[in-house]
Amino acid sequence: MSGAIGVADGMDGMDGMDGMDGMQVAAGTGAGAEMLRPIGVSPALAPQRDETGEMESWLRGNKWPPGDAAGWPLMPETGHFRREGWSAYHLSIAGLAEFAQQPGWATLLDREKDHYKHVDVAEELRQLAELAEYRPGVIAEAMAQRNNILGYFRGVLSFDRDSYRATFDLAMIALRVAQFQAMHWKMVFARPRPTALSPRLMPPIDPPGHAAYPSGHATEAFLLAACLEQVMPEAIRQPGEERGPLWRMAERVARNREVLGMHYPSDSALGRRIARLSLPLLLACPTVAGLVEAARVEWAPRSRENRPPANQAYWGERP
Repeated sequence: MSGAIGVADGMDGMDGMDGMDGMQVAAGTGAGAEMLRPIGVSPALAPQRDETGEMESWLRGNKWPPGDAAGWPLMPETGHFRREGWSAYHLSIAGLAEFAQQPGWATLLDREKDHYKHVDVAEELRQLAELAEYRPGVIAEAMAQRNNILGYFRGVLSFDRDSYRATFDLAMIALRVAQFQAMHWKMVFARPRPTALSPRLMPPIDPPGHAAYPSGHATEAFLLAACLEQVMPEAIRQPGEERGPLWRMAERVARNREVLGMHYPSDSALGRRIARLSLPLLLACPTVAGLVEAARVEWAPRSRENRPPANQAYWGERP
């Protein structure tokens, strides 16, 4: 998905998926990013002699794989697929599988179900109508965040998969788990979008094709912030300040969705709640625990000369 506004926006703007779509290509894992390696029939690399020793004038087909086994020994068996070989995209799916095995994830919001019944929908729609006047100032940012939430967090402290691989992989798993959680609870609550109830909220884009509660963007952004706060330097938070830069960025992402008319404020609040409740379960997953350990090494205040290789704590010895 490109992020451009088009006729398919009602489908490709799924806010439970948007945070990762742009990062698949960035990580070399998205559609169209695969390495193509066609193999044809090329002429032989050297002329061939016939039975009399004369050089043949025609070119022999040089097919693949080569017919002769000499010079093509098998590689030694390592016993397992190298962890370095995992793409961030596919590792996030494996991380999600671990999260789904954690007991209690499906009952995280049992206490929230009654709270939903008491939400003042009319008051929230009134608030959204007031927020609509801010759309011209926020539209470019909100549309960029629609497909690339992680890009904004990477702007708080510069990192990518080449420079901080464990951090990047941790972020991708957080986004994937947040999507999973958001879509599950959207199905449970089945709340209509604000624009389905209030014609005055006419949105600048078509609403995504799924329910509103909770906000997928809010769930992704807050869980991403919570995970990154486990590994990034303490220096990014002011002493005594509970809401550091990462948390403030999550609040901004969530608020922008309200300005567009995609979500109620209570959608954002529930996304934040899910992130807080999901964090302990996510940190209990073996892959995530290893990535947190490795990412802390990546952000440790060391000199360039003494800094260990990226991900050594996670990728070095584990099968």
